[in-house]
Amino acid sequence: MGKTVTIRLNDEEKEFFESGAVLYNGSLSSIIKRLAMEKLEDNFDLLSVAEYEKAKKNGSLKLYSYEEMLKEVGLDSEDL
Repeated sequence: MGKTVTIRLNDEEKEFFESGAVLYNGSLSSIIKRLAMEKLEDNFDLLSVAEYEKAKKNGSLKLYSYEEMLKEVGLDSEDL
């Protein structure tokens, strides 16, 4: 069983999230969980892109071709 987290909302906030729950056809708790997960995923993606851009800018980015990647993991394209 999962953990329970309590979030305090004023009436306006509760109404806003309940409207979102209706829009996404879910419960209040599921919409808050979904939105929080999406926001965290978006932020992780942005951080990943920033790291990529930084590595690209400072010349430390190493790109591999498909064939190089297969060789790196010990596979041959004929094995697939």
